[in-house]
Amino acid sequence: MNKLSPNKSHGYRNKTLDQHKLKVSVLSFVAYGTAIIGVLLIIVSAFYIYSKSRSGLDAAEFTYSIPDHALHRHMGISAPKNKSISVTNGKEPIPLQIEPQKIRNLESIYPGNQLNPKYWSEPEWAGSDPYGGPTIPAEFTTVRSTDLFIDPNPSTHATRIRIPSIAVDSEVRQLQIIDIGDQKSYETPNNVVGHIPETSLPGQQGDGWFFGHLESFTAQEGKIFRRLPEITELIKQDPVDIFLETSNAEYIYRVTRTSQVQASDLYVTNTRDAQITLVTCWPPLVYDQRVVIDATLIAYRPI
Repeated sequence: MNKLSPNKSHGYRNKTLDQHKLKVSVLSFVAYGTAIIGVLLIIVSAFYIYSKSRSGLDAAEFTYSIPDHALHRHMGISAPKNKSISVTNGKEPIPLQIEPQKIRNLESIYPGNQLNPKYWSEPEWAGSDPYGGPTIPAEFTTVRSTDLFIDPNPSTHATRIRIPSIAVDSEVRQLQIIDIGDQKSYETPNNVVGHIPETSLPGQQGDGWFFGHLESFTAQEGKIFRRLPEITELIKQDPVDIFLETSNAEYIYRVTRTSQVQASDLYVTNTRDAQITLVTCWPPLVYDQRVVIDATLIAYRPI
């Protein structure tokens, strides 16, 4: 009978030991991986349950309209001057007069004319936002949203949307209607902002509706409107402008109102003004609410 030499026996034992270690390593890796996935699932489930329980309760946080008394100034339209003079005890009020030199001295102490009004209460923490928020660029022509104009002819689809205040710059596509048997639905925008074809085009009278994803974990259709809910707080401090570009013109719309509604209560509406409405889902993971942003046309330029 042949016997294994000591060297060969030792080699077989090392090989068996290496295989055992490899098996243990693989099992450990699988165990750790399973544990990590389990923890992640628990975290996501907990976040979903929390979001579901809070869904709709934060509607007030996303509901804001520019007050009527500030709307003209907010839209960049000069309010009509009141020519009547207020009278106190039958006498005209004495106007406040300050000498120019005193004004310059005051400006050097408190340069309010160089600060955005939102920083006036705490000038030492002033940021770099310009006074009065975004202004209409010189190459644009201002218009009133209730006026009809035909130069350029507003009859082409939007191809691009920009919202500089929340770093949005996206292609715009027309949403197709999908027949799902007993009812019809619009396709979801895939890494673009989608426009409902039956609604108004940029520059037209009426309301143009645009949809974008807050996030899209499973379908991977983008998160272009991830920061759209921030606009509610932004417009309390400065105007927020939305730029819509077509093949022959670019239009500026200024946000005037934000809101949150139950998904089942959202209906496409129309208006006599030239307006647009942006919509995204809310809250994260649940998506049974809709954050709605309304904006009104203020300017355009031919391309």
